[in-house]
Amino acid sequence: MRQIVSDLYLVEGLRGSNVYLLTSNEGLTLVDSGLTSDAAQIVAQIQEQGFSLSQLRTIVLTHAHADHSGGAAVLAPRSGAKVLAYRDEVPYIEGTKTMPMASLLPRFLNWLGDRVVFRRLPCKVDGILEDGYTIESLGGMKVIHTPGHTPGSICLHQPERRILFCGDALFNANPVTGKPGFSLPLRMVTVDNMQARDSVRKLSALLVQVLCFGHGEPILNGVEEKIGSLLKESLTKHERI
Repeated sequence: MRQIVSDLYLVEGLRGSNVYLLTSNEGLTLVDSGLTSDAAQIVAQIQEQGFSLSQLRTIVLTHAHADHSGGAAVLAPRSGAKVLAYRDEVPYIEGTKTMPMASLLPRFLNWLGDRVVFRRLPCKVDGILEDGYTIESLGGMKVIHTPGHTPGSICLHQPERRILFCGDALFNANPVTGKPGFSLPLRMVTVDNMQARDSVRKLSALLVQVLCFGHGEPILNGVEEKIGSLLKESLTKHERI
C-alpha cells in the first residue's frame, strides 16, 4: 500500500481496478473494491498498514463493473462496512438487472466479464447516493453523477484539498494492456460515449490538484490542463466523424 497524500492510500498489486483507502479517526473508507479475487490482498494490505478490518466503515463504489465492485461482496460481510452506490447503479451491483449496452457485442463482453471471467457476486447496497450528496471521508467528499461509462457512474470530489476520484470517467492506463495514457473511457465497454464525454466536461469545471483514477497512476499536478486538452482533442475527433 502506498500513500498518495495524507489520509489517502493506494492499494497496490491488484488484478482489478485501483482501490483507495481513506483513513480517519472515525474509521476507514474504501473507494472501489477491485475484483472478488482481490479481497484477500486488500485485507492483507489494510492490516499491514496497522489497521484492522473491523475499522472499515464504508465502501463507496464508483460503478458496477466487476473490476470495481467485485470485492465488496466479500469485504462488506467480513467487516460490517456499508456499501454505497448511486441509485441508478444499484440494480447492476445487486444483480437484478444487466448493464444496458448499446449493441450485442458490448453486451456480451459485459456479461462475460461479470459472470465468467471475473465471477462477480451480487452485493447488497446499503446506502443509495444522489448527485450532490456528501460522504464524510477526507473532510467531506461531494458525489458527482457522471453517467456515460455506466448509467450510475459517480466521481467523488474533495473541494478543499482538490482531490478527485474519477472511477472510469477518465483513464490513465489501458485496463487491458496496462499501457499508460490519459484518455476517455474505452468505447467498447461504455454505455453512452457522448454522455461520457459530457460528464468529463462537467469535471473540467472543478478545481482538481490530485486525480485518482480507476486505472493508472494518480496525477498530482497539471490535472486541469490535461482534462482541458483531452476534451479539445475529443471534440476535434468527433467533428471529423
